[in-house]
Amino acid sequence: MAECASKDEIILECDDLQRIILELNALTPATEEYDEAVEKLIVSGQLLDRLQSLLTLPIPANSKGHVVAAQLLAELAKAENVRLILQKRGLIPILIPLLSHQHQELCLQVIRVLGNLCYEQDICREEIAECGGVQKMDELLKLFLTHSTSSLDIKTLSCAFLHNLLNGNEVCVKAVLKTSIVDSLRDLLENNATVSPRIAYFCVMILTSIAEIEGGREMLYKSQIPAVLVKVLINAPVRPVDDTKEGVFGLLSTLTADSDEVKVMLAESTIDMYLLRIISTLSPSEEEDEIELVKLASELIVLVLTGDDAMKIWFDGGDGLVFTSVSEWLQSSNGQLLQSAAFALGNFARDDRNSLIIIQRGISSALCKCLDQLHDFCSDNRTAPTIHALLSALRNLAIAPSNKQQLLEQGILKHLLPYIDCENSIVTSKLVGAIRLLIDGRPVEATYVGEMEVVIEKLVFHGDNEANMLLKGEATRCLAWIIKNSRQKKVLQNIIKHNAFRHLVFLVNSEHVIMQNEGLIGIVLLVTTLPEETKKASLEHKLPQVLTDLLNKEEPPAKETLLNTLTLLMELINIGMLDELVESNAEAALVSLGNKIVAEQDQGEKITELINAVKSSLHL
Repeated sequence: MAECASKDEIILECDDLQRIILELNALTPATEEYDEAVEKLIVSGQLLDRLQSLLTLPIPANSKGHVVAAQLLAELAKAENVRLILQKRGLIPILIPLLSHQHQELCLQVIRVLGNLCYEQDICREEIAECGGVQKMDELLKLFLTHSTSSLDIKTLSCAFLHNLLNGNEVCVKAVLKTSIVDSLRDLLENNATVSPRIAYFCVMILTSIAEIEGGREMLYKSQIPAVLVKVLINAPVRPVDDTKEGVFGLLSTLTADSDEVKVMLAESTIDMYLLRIISTLSPSEEEDEIELVKLASELIVLVLTGDDAMKIWFDGGDGLVFTSVSEWLQSSNGQLLQSAAFALGNFARDDRNSLIIIQRGISSALCKCLDQLHDFCSDNRTAPTIHALLSALRNLAIAPSNKQQLLEQGILKHLLPYIDCENSIVTSKLVGAIRLLIDGRPVEATYVGEMEVVIEKLVFHGDNEANMLLKGEATRCLAWIIKNSRQKKVLQNIIKHNAFRHLVFLVNSEHVIMQNEGLIGIVLLVTTLPEETKKASLEHKLPQVLTDLLNKEEPPAKETLLNTLTLLMELINIGMLDELVESNAEAALVSLGNKIVAEQDQGEKITELINAVKSSLHL
């Protein structure tokens, strides 16, 4: 079409294009029939030439030709196999300048074209960004918010276009971070959440895309997006459950996880009442979407409680609505609520004063009762997270010494120890950690646990778990703690009998000072109580060489580690292992160590005396 086409020619052209639009509208997009119809229309290239010519004409006061051309392009771009063809024709640089508030109908159709073009097409997305499409949309959104004449349709289509543009494309999202689009989306969401569910949905999806890249969450925090999301939620009815509501929960959870400030903001808002209303209303439901919403609501509560200040607000001296509600969930037959209750109570129990109230109110006993009920299902992957949460809560309750006394008096070990047979490593690692804390400084309880051969067998077994170093570490440390806190001959005989000695050697070889000392102290106690048995085990696991290697490290061992190592060397000499120590080159190690200590002059006289004593015993 010539640039000087007459008005009549344009009218005829528009009539023909509208006929094609009607034909396409009679078909269903994203079907083979639709795609074939579009291919027939563009195969010769003539139709695209006509459309391109129309769009490059100057825009008159009546822009009908441009509008119809853009409308037809939007229909053509619904066909997946045509999008790149349109892009290669150079249409995107032609379309971007047409994004103008002065021609709303044309603008609306251009937005439709661009939105369809960039649907799952990164090449189109990035060309739109390169041609200034993001900046154009930034300007348009500001105008739509300030002009009451802007239609709801154009706002909705703008949000839909931005959703397609940003979805999974980091280049376009980064371009958005350089604009004020987030502020516009915030206002659109706040003002249209109840008016237009589609606008709300697209806003939430776009903001979610932004939250997924570096720097995105910071911008969302700066624009007060979490506060708007809370407002959207608490103003929404519990039912129906829709994608927007689930999207708000997902985005709010993402933003809450990284910010203690957001956690406090949520704790100080009325969102707790809304979340609890969702749970009380929907928890009996068997509808899949309602079950999912209960899960999201209860998990958000737990997430808020991971913040120290937020947790204190919701505990409120034991009278907080959230605290009293989650305590009641322990009686629920709903597995999700039981799991969330355990995690929530575990977070409340991070504070020693809270823990005391929890125990005094019998909530710790309720946690133990729940453990008893789930024991037969401990290896079920569906139940394991709940058991893990219950054990986490009890472990946190056991940290304060005064609480530990009460928990032991309540018989907590009788509820925990049956789980030693559990085959789920996540559950077992949390269990062993709880046992370790409970026996610390408790000789009677340490002896009770250490005399149970099945417990020692399982700890030795888990100490061999190379696939789960957390469980391996907990099991080996627990063995050392049993020795240290019990010191009873029968218990130590159990340790030797079940070949647990190698795990103490593993601790000595650790890079962690605490674990090194736990292993060293455990072995010292074995040597002094069961010298013959320990000598045999020491030879089998090459303990003299392990100790020499520890002394030979470039950096001298920490003071406590060095004291314990030297003490152990003396004990090994006393039980007749002098030759083995000499063979391991302990002499050279001690000489070198003595020189380092003299040079550093910071290890104290006691260590120097011990080194000299060991050297003397070795006849050096």
